[in-house]
Amino acid sequence: MDASLRPAGPDTQTAIRKEVLARFGTTEDPRLREIMLSLIGHLHAFVGETKITWAEWERAMAFFATAAGVTGPGRNEFIALSDSIGLSMQVLAASQPKPAGATIPTLIGPFFIDDAPVFPAGADIANGASGEPLYVSGRVLDTLGRPVADAVINVWQSDDRGLYDVQDNFDPASMWGRGRIACDPEGRYAFWSVMPTAYPAPMDAALGELIHATTKRWWRPAHLHFAIQTRTADPLVTHIFVRGSDHIDEDVAFGVRPALVADFLAHSPGPAPDGKRMDRPFRTLDYDFVLTRGGE
Repeated sequence: MDASLRPAGPDTQTAIRKEVLARFGTTEDPRLREIMLSLIGHLHAFVGETKITWAEWERAMAFFATAAGVTGPGRNEFIALSDSIGLSMQVLAASQPKPAGATIPTLIGPFFIDDAPVFPAGADIANGASGEPLYVSGRVLDTLGRPVADAVINVWQSDDRGLYDVQDNFDPASMWGRGRIACDPEGRYAFWSVMPTAYPAPMDAALGELIHATTKRWWRPAHLHFAIQTRTADPLVTHIFVRGSDHIDEDVAFGVRPALVADFLAHSPGPAPDGKRMDRPFRTLDYDFVLTRGGE
């Protein structure tokens, strides 16, 4: 074979990596420089270790183009991909360590919306979502047991079909299964909604391509999403999972942790905790969130 047509050897690969690292080594921002040099080093090592072909790399670029094509308001395919390889949870574990007793964070997921409707305490955020009625209440406290009085609970969830509003002919003027509720001075919060259910991750784009080719596990167990916003404590994004839910041990997003699995208690028709009389069975969840202040 003509020497000019032979694949680039280790010396050429090393030279390329050194040149790239040297150029990015001039990045002024020290943290960005640290991140970029580490990322470039690992990616170049990955290419060398796997001996990835150009055809495989083109397929990878097409894969990311597919993800970009479905990413928009209410759905972020790149977040879903990060979740599906456990990377989101690793970032949270590395960047948001929590002391014993504090509620641990989990991934935000692809269906978060900033401007969810605001509801008064005790309101029904279901807004027509189908499912068994659910009353959720509790407190937002810090690690010393003091109320976080300025906390706002931002919650979103699926209905009993396993769908979020953004997946169901979404109308920004008529969001359902999501809302923001302010805590009272004692950190108490409460709202009505419906029971969530286990559901498959969206499999119609890049995530589906990845999962079908690899783990073939694409379900999420039943859960509620919470994002707690506050100026006086550290904000928190987490889930609360339904104990006994289908797929509780094979979450596609690797988000289940024992401390975040809770009992959604079943009740016969009758009085609810807020005094409302229910004419059909319902569930309740009583859960206190514990936030850190300044990481402690």
